[in-house]
Amino acid sequence: MIILRPAQFSDHVAIANLHAESWRQNYRGIYSDNFLDNEVEQNRLNAWNKRFEFRDPNQYVTIATLNETLVGFSCILLDHDPVFGSLLDNLHVSSNIQNSGIGKLLMKDCAKTILANINDPKMYLWVYDVNKNARAFYERMKGECFEITEKQNEDGTRSVTCRYVWNDVSVFI
Repeated sequence: MIILRPAQFSDHVAIANLHAESWRQNYRGIYSDNFLDNEVEQNRLNAWNKRFEFRDPNQYVTIATLNETLVGFSCILLDHDPVFGSLLDNLHVSSNIQNSGIGKLLMKDCAKTILANINDPKMYLWVYDVNKNARAFYERMKGECFEITEKQNEDGTRSVTCRYVWNDVSVFI
């Protein structure tokens, strides 16, 4: 059975490992091979350590576990943008359990968090244009591609990204 719970500092290593695994699997051709092969694990470990050590009060990280093992996580930043609302900054599910409904559960949890904590029901995220599987998932979740632009990646390269928006996250509930 999948269990969702708020992440704790002690979860940051498992989150970083899943994040790095997800990037290696899905971002080949977006990030440099050198970054994905040699730097991504330390990069994500440093990032998640910092996120938990100096936690933004508007940051909510939820983990999904199966048999006490991390299989997915989401990170939302409430009220991140005055126009687009809360930012779904991360949503990752272990590759061996994708298409099992965990992503949808995490999206619903983000919606509940937004609706319980702020008055603005809007949410948005950025996804790489070439990440067709993620884009298809967000479109199944009733997200609308609002704009496409080029952004700088974590490794310094640049890629075309799409902003997906939801004007009312209650569509998930």
